[in-house]
Amino acid sequence: MPLDRELWESRLALDLVAADEMPKLAWEVLESGLDGRAIRRLASLVKPTWFQIEEVRASALKEIRLAPLTVADAARRLARRRAQEILDSGKDPLRFTRELEQLWIRAQYASQMTSLGTLDDEVSISRSMGYNDVEIRKWVTQRLRDSLYSGGG
Repeated sequence: MPLDRELWESRLALDLVAADEMPKLAWEVLESGLDGRAIRRLASLVKPTWFQIEEVRASALKEIRLAPLTVADAARRLARRRAQEILDSGKDPLRFTRELEQLWIRAQYASQMTSLGTLDDEVSISRSMGYNDVEIRKWVTQRLRDSLYSGGG
């Protein structure tokens, strides 16, 4: 599996990578052709503790050369990625409105993410106004498309 730099950069910036996932990052890095002492040390850990990861984390990330992201940029990147995944997969977009809201909150309510971040509340309001899920699903899907083409999200 090739290294998905954008995904790892975003997840790390948002502190969404658990200690036991860090060896997986190192494995993907090694498979992509990068190598280094700290990367190998990280890859060798089995069920690591947070403390074991912290001993090698900074050195390994330096060797991997992942770009540092702000929390807001990372959240926007993940929100756009999730929107694209929802559209590509045909999954029910109503199942993901809370996740998009959580990314918006992590981004400290960044204005560029408002259209996706408020979807969960808007769905609730629409239901209380009598709209059915078919209608709501249609406009949520359109909002996801709009966020991708407008550069928002």
